[in-house]
Amino acid sequence: MKIKPYLFRLIKQNAVYIISIFFLLVMIVFAIIIDLDRISSSELKIKALTKEVGLLQKKANLFQTTIPPTEKLDEDIKLLNSLIPNIEDYFSVIYSLETLSQKTGFFIVDYSVNVSKSSVDKLRLSVIGNGDSSSFIKFLDQYNFAGGRLITSDKIELNPELISAIKIDLTFYSKNVPVSGSSKLPTDDKIFKDLEAIKQKVSFDFSQTNPEDLDLSYPRKSNLF
Repeated sequence: MKIKPYLFRLIKQNAVYIISIFFLLVMIVFAIIIDLDRISSSELKIKALTKEVGLLQKKANLFQTTIPPTEKLDEDIKLLNSLIPNIEDYFSVIYSLETLSQKTGFFIVDYSVNVSKSSVDKLRLSVIGNGDSSSFIKFLDQYNFAGGRLITSDKIELNPELISAIKIDLTFYSKNVPVSGSSKLPTDDKIFKDLEAIKQKVSFDFSQTNPEDLDLSYPRKSNLF
């Protein structure tokens, strides 16, 4: 299709304007694309900041209304350090077993360390205890915390060599947890409620700081070492 001489002359005379308008349209399109990308990025940042502000507000409310005073926090820290000490302490293991025996009436008469199943932060013991059904049930109900240490068990069996003796595999825990500025703070009071529930089950004298002060002479037990 041929361009009419008048139209061709008109285009030639206004070529500069036509090219300028074309480049202006291209720039407008690019500007719109860039602005849309910025708007999308800003919306994502606003959502992230809104979420962060919400979490900070929850933590602020927690500090104002839920977190107990410093003295009580110090007591809670001592409790947790006694339940799960940074380094395993055989004195506290012995003391915990003796405490459980006295509190439940199910007496631990022998124990041995299961080296193959123990690790840096777990100490596995096989203990043998005896008592009536009532004391054994009481032991099962209280052994997790009542001895002043966190204890779990995954195996219970009768000992055919000893009449009325029960063998139980127990696990004591120790863990050195590093504290950093990135540690997550709780956003509700569940952890403090859980600690209060544990306190009801634990008999722990916070003034007792020296293991040497404990009476650890138990001639009827096996040597841990």
